[in-house]
Amino acid sequence: MSSSKLHCIIDCSGSMSEYGKPMLLVNLLRHIRQFTNYFHKDISYFSWQENIAQLHWSIENDVGLLGTKGEGNIEALCNWIDLNPDVKLMLLTDGYFKLSSQQRYQLGQLNHLYLIGVGGDADLPHLNTLSKNCYRAEQLDQVLHMILRSETVAMIPSRRVDLTRSIENESNDDEW
Repeated sequence: MSSSKLHCIIDCSGSMSEYGKPMLLVNLLRHIRQFTNYFHKDISYFSWQENIAQLHWSIENDVGLLGTKGEGNIEALCNWIDLNPDVKLMLLTDGYFKLSSQQRYQLGQLNHLYLIGVGGDADLPHLNTLSKNCYRAEQLDQVLHMILRSETVAMIPSRRVDLTRSIENESNDDEW
């Protein structure tokens, strides 16, 4: 994946309004925003309900509670993912949505999809069938670091150095 663009999609379905998930979601979004600002990462936020809609938050304002209702339109999500193949996707969700076998296959083929299970009741067994990159909310920092590391160019030495030979040669010259 050559793109360093990260898109954070936030599940705003009705199930995300239960069991303290709204405040957990706010705190997760605060952490993502601080992390990406610190490391100068380009990120866009989107809400997912009937459609995928971009959210525009001013850096000066705090993250607010998002309205949650109804069901997330999985077809809209899959179509949106098809239209944005060159971005890394991080989906914050509790996993309570139904997929057709074709949608399950489509999501399962994505190496750049990171699923974050939000809430103590997150359906992690379901989310684990969709991506090898499935994590609990408390692992968000680990996910962000993995995404950051995958963008870092490895600095490999141009040649190997035999440290044992260097040490032996230096000890002969030392006269101790």
